[in-house]
Amino acid sequence: MGWRQLLVSIRHPGYNATMQARYHALSGGIAALALTPVLGIDGAVFFCASVLIDSDHYLDYLYRNKFTNFSIERMFEYNRILAGKASESGFLGLSIMHTVEFLSLVYAAAALIGFSFLWATLWGLIFHMAFDLIYLQRRGMVFTRALSLVEYVIRWNRLTRRGLRPGLPFSVALSDVLPTSNSLPREPEDRRTPQE
Repeated sequence: MGWRQLLVSIRHPGYNATMQARYHALSGGIAALALTPVLGIDGAVFFCASVLIDSDHYLDYLYRNKFTNFSIERMFEYNRILAGKASESGFLGLSIMHTVEFLSLVYAAAALIGFSFLWATLWGLIFHMAFDLIYLQRRGMVFTRALSLVEYVIRWNRLTRRGLRPGLPFSVALSDVLPTSNSLPREPEDRRTPQE
């Protein structure tokens, strides 16, 4: 598969989490190979960082199901469902390793310690995020994911004040994947007594 097919896949309106991971692995592998003359063995670190940054999607899945289900397959299904809800009003995602704060920590560690593998890690993370942002931009969904923890808190509070429920899409996706989960109800229950 060449670069052209990779870019066509980024423009594709559908979402397949397994394929998305495959494209990150493919693009990260190609970039790491191209950078091997410059990075040497740290090319492998670049590759691992460009792929493993997405482990925060798995951590989000575990956190939201209260660490009761560790299925990778269900995590992919959960994220596929969320991708379908991302264009809905009030949707706000957060991927902790995709934030400015996380990148800043890696940058600070690289700058203070100076190890080349930390710089390769930072560039692998940035490479991955560039592909994510291109993908989200082509789908018109750049602002469905907060790129900062501070931004996330501010936007979450604004959505809540507007009467929206930013946590609802995650609860719905979780209950679709784990029907017996203790997630939030899909719709508020109407507790009024029927009128006669």
